[in-house]
Amino acid sequence: MSIASRTVSIPFAAHAVCAAAGVRDGLRAAQFYVRDLTNADRFGKGEPERVPFLSRIVAKGARIVDGLMSWGANVSIALFLPSWRNLPSPFTPGLMHEVARDIRENSLTHNPTFNAYFFRAAIHIAGRYSAPPWLILEHRVDAARRSLAAGAEEAASENEMMARILIALVEQGPVARIGAVSERNRFFSQVEPNVAVYAIACVALMFAEEGRPAETIDEDEFFSVTGALIGPRLPAIAEFLERRDETGLARELADIKSMY
Repeated sequence: MSIASRTVSIPFAAHAVCAAAGVRDGLRAAQFYVRDLTNADRFGKGEPERVPFLSRIVAKGARIVDGLMSWGANVSIALFLPSWRNLPSPFTPGLMHEVARDIRENSLTHNPTFNAYFFRAAIHIAGRYSAPPWLILEHRVDAARRSLAAGAEEAASENEMMARILIALVEQGPVARIGAVSERNRFFSQVEPNVAVYAIACVALMFAEEGRPAETIDEDEFFSVTGALIGPRLPAIAEFLERRDETGLARELADIKSMY
């Protein structure tokens, strides 16, 4: 392949992937907010008298559309690429370096490990700390990955790279909305949801980079342990993110890692 053709094909691949994810996430967001505005999630939970008749009809329609979309996606994934929705385990040795390498991945057929890990980790973490429904947009995870590509060639320590990734993810805001946070997890609601979710995802990746720390713990439990450990540090992390202080955030991440 010539230099000219590479120059054309890489941006095309990036834009095509972004466009496909954007359409899917647009439909996902539309049905989410239709259900939310029509009280779809309250419908059928013991309070039908509080939901207007028209809202019930719209809510049922949104649920049917959501079900068809989910069914179609699940069938397509099962037939063509069963591994697409797997959460890459943070316990996999070297996963942090693979995530960093995938910042420049522009394939049309391969879901970069960066996207797969951070999108699915966000779903797992939101599910551990808040009640449904959640709205997490995959194309914004991909936008964060692409925004990092410009500086990917610069030498950086692991802590600095993870700080850059965390800043990019929070700025893109893939977590559009989470559900109610329980009282026992109130530390999770001290900061903006993207800060809480992606701080836990990034720190879990740092903690587990050498492989599975214990055979008796799974990924969801590990996210819970990580959240409990860094909960008191979330306000400080949020301050560094607000200032885009990459150096300070890298130091904070290094301090957190040293206590594990």
